[in-house]
Amino acid sequence: MKKKKITLKKLESFLFGAADDLRDKLDASEYKEFIFGMLFLKRMSDVFEVKREEVRRKYSTTCNKEELAILIEDKEPYGETFFVPRIARWNESYINNKGELVPALKDAKENVGERLNQAISQLEAENPTLEGVLKNNIDFNAVKGKTKIPDSKWINLLSRFNKPDLVLTNDNFEFPDLLGAAYEYLIAEFADSAGKKGGEFYTPGEVVRLMVQLVKPHANMEVYDPTVGSGGMLIQSRQFVEELGQNPDTLRLFGQDSKGTVWAICKMNMILHGIADADIENADTIEDPRHLEAGTIKKFDRILANPPFSQNYDKSRIKFAHRFRHFTPETSKKADLMFVQHMIASLKKSGVMATVMPHGVLFRGGKEKDIRKDIVDDNLIEAIISLPPALFYNTGIPACVLVINKSKADHLRDKILFINADREFAVGKAQNKLRPEDIEKIDFVFTNKIEIAKYSRLVSRDEIINNDYNLNIRRYVDNTPDSEPEDVKAHLLGGVPKVEVQSHAKIFDKFGFDPALIFTDRSEPYADFHPAISDKQNIKPVIDADENTQAVFKQMHNEMAAWWGLAQSDFAKLENNNIYAQIRQELLASIKDNFLPIGVLDQFQTAGVFVNWWQTIKYDLKTIINSGWNQTLIPDEYLIAKFFSAETTAISETESQLSEAEANLTEAIEAVEYEAEEEEKVTASRVKSYLKDEIKSLEGNEDETKAAEIADLEKQLKAVTQFEKEVKNFKADLKRQKYELERKVHFKREGIDDEREALTGAMGNKQREITELLGAAAPNAKAEKSRQQKTKSLEEDKARYAKTLAGLEQELAAIGGVITAEEARELILLKLHDLINNELLRYLNAEKRALVAAFEKLWDKYAVSAAQIESRREAAITELKGYLMELGYLVEAFEAAQA
Repeated sequence: MKKKKITLKKLESFLFGAADDLRDKLDASEYKEFIFGMLFLKRMSDVFEVKREEVRRKYSTTCNKEELAILIEDKEPYGETFFVPRIARWNESYINNKGELVPALKDAKENVGERLNQAISQLEAENPTLEGVLKNNIDFNAVKGKTKIPDSKWINLLSRFNKPDLVLTNDNFEFPDLLGAAYEYLIAEFADSAGKKGGEFYTPGEVVRLMVQLVKPHANMEVYDPTVGSGGMLIQSRQFVEELGQNPDTLRLFGQDSKGTVWAICKMNMILHGIADADIENADTIEDPRHLEAGTIKKFDRILANPPFSQNYDKSRIKFAHRFRHFTPETSKKADLMFVQHMIASLKKSGVMATVMPHGVLFRGGKEKDIRKDIVDDNLIEAIISLPPALFYNTGIPACVLVINKSKADHLRDKILFINADREFAVGKAQNKLRPEDIEKIDFVFTNKIEIAKYSRLVSRDEIINNDYNLNIRRYVDNTPDSEPEDVKAHLLGGVPKVEVQSHAKIFDKFGFDPALIFTDRSEPYADFHPAISDKQNIKPVIDADENTQAVFKQMHNEMAAWWGLAQSDFAKLENNNIYAQIRQELLASIKDNFLPIGVLDQFQTAGVFVNWWQTIKYDLKTIINSGWNQTLIPDEYLIAKFFSAETTAISETESQLSEAEANLTEAIEAVEYEAEEEEKVTASRVKSYLKDEIKSLEGNEDETKAAEIADLEKQLKAVTQFEKEVKNFKADLKRQKYELERKVHFKREGIDDEREALTGAMGNKQREITELLGAAAPNAKAEKSRQQKTKSLEEDKARYAKTLAGLEQELAAIGGVITAEEARELILLKLHDLINNELLRYLNAEKRALVAAFEKLWDKYAVSAAQIESRREAAITELKGYLMELGYLVEAFEAAQA
């Protein structure tokens, strides 16, 4: 049987379910290390088990049994593979020093928390790379809430991790870095669940991506994060180098974090990403920097950081004080620029760094002003970028990115680029997000030092000195929206100012939309809403129906079709050539070439279409590189649409019949004069029971009226019974049809090997039970009869399995056999195409909504003038007078009250 590989979706779902096992009343900040620790133990044990079999095979011909037993328990043959001691092995029981049998880790049932602690402790002891990582930071016996987590919870978690198909080795993954990707997913989920506490170990991926693009690491560099958290900055730096088509293994990664648990999570993250040589230290970076070279602070090519805001420090504990020209007050919670000074001291002469900072560091006085002055005068700041609000988990404080470059270009000397990007983002429920187009715009403007009104500006050092070294971004780039124009005459007398209509010309031109479809000419300088636009709701249908608007959509989709031809050609090379990075760069450039000339989406929005899509499909592409056009990448709905349209039609018909039958049943029930108790749910069974009781109470009475009542009740009972039966039958049909379709989809995707193996195993089990029954003599006739009945039942089960087994080939043949490689490729490509097509449509619809909104805004302002309001008021008063006169009220009194 073909071995199924673990998919990213499956592993993510599994890990999220494992977290649910422990969630209960705990928040993510309390139990995250348990899931990470368990995952790490399972991974280390699985990899070790595979390596041990390799060692066993290698030396089995040169060593006798006793020598081999000793050898496989020696660390030497395992090389760089982590050595897992017996107590930490997932599947292996052993005899301890007391001669007691110790069950395998997966089978632990008593004192499980302590057993897990012993496992991580011994795993750490055997592997110097893990020194201090596990046992000091993960305690499975820790009190959470008021009590320790009970054994039952640990046993459930072990059982979940013990699924036979959950072997966490690279050859069992769809692509090699699948475990690292799943670990990143889990970290993000924990950060979401932990809320503010999530900010202690996680910076949102979009912010990290922006910062990595700004500093642009490349191969052979050394990258450092002094407040490393879970390691996202370092991981994404590596991924960025890979996207450039360079060797990410040449990138050296360094980090430090003060919190032991967070440091442990980062260490495990690096190992699970296959970056065992990452140098991650555990200590307070301000007080005790651990990355040294020749007895002093080590220098790096690139530095990325999101330091904790408003921290204190202890000056008496600081080592290497020469890093700091100025010390901010120790108890003022203003260590922000202390971190910046440390990073500057840690930067090579050609180095670049980017760090998140609170806006306060840009304008506060005192020692912070002195630090700011030095940095400006030393010509170190390349850019200051204002970020949108509410991006981070742990703070609502407005934040910016400070980019320091020790080797600024000559033409940028004594200049700083200010970018005010705080108005461009996607609004979220709990947090806002940077969109791909926002990141692309910031990066493009930064890289090319472009000045855009209300967005970016290059500011001279002289101007900053004149402003007393105040770097407040709004002082230099004020992006406050222009005040909304108001035409008093139009408000009073009616009409829409043409100058305001023309102010939206840019969005009109994108779609070639003629405003004359919304407005009619009045007199200079005003227009009126077209008679067809009698309500604001009429605006959107006019735009939707416009030929030019439709033509733009069609043109964009035609360009997409042309571009897709190139994409398909590139994707065809993936299976045999690892040209992932090259394809990304080529397709991003070509999609801009295709879309930009049309003028609907700008270069940043076009990049947004592509990057959103690429982020969605990147793991699919890695699977194709590693496993070919794997059928697991095909969603069920694509298989069903391609191969099982007749079945879906039949299901739809049955659903329609079921809906009709349910409506008939509801109507029949409502026709019965049944008085339900308060909060009683009226069901067909209760109504039938009521009708039967009523009929029974009237039977035996010869009165003609009663006979007619009985006949009517029997008719109602018959209708309810009939429709209830129809509903049951249609539900049964629907359940059977859906099961059969599910079975067909499974066979189309996976073939029948799994089913054949399961049926063969079931038949074998039944035969063993039969053999056992027939092998023992029955003590009496009653027992013999029972044995015969059980045997008969088992034989019937076995025969049923045999019949199903015999028909498997016919079932498979009836659906056209297992999906072929070419068919799989066709459907996967269709999925990829649909995803980017939907992404394009989303962006186009957003632009069309902006067009609609422009007209709706003018409607809200000018559709009803003061004169019209007054006229309507007078008409309403006249109408009211008429009603009052009809009712005999004194109109004179009403008029006096109005006056």
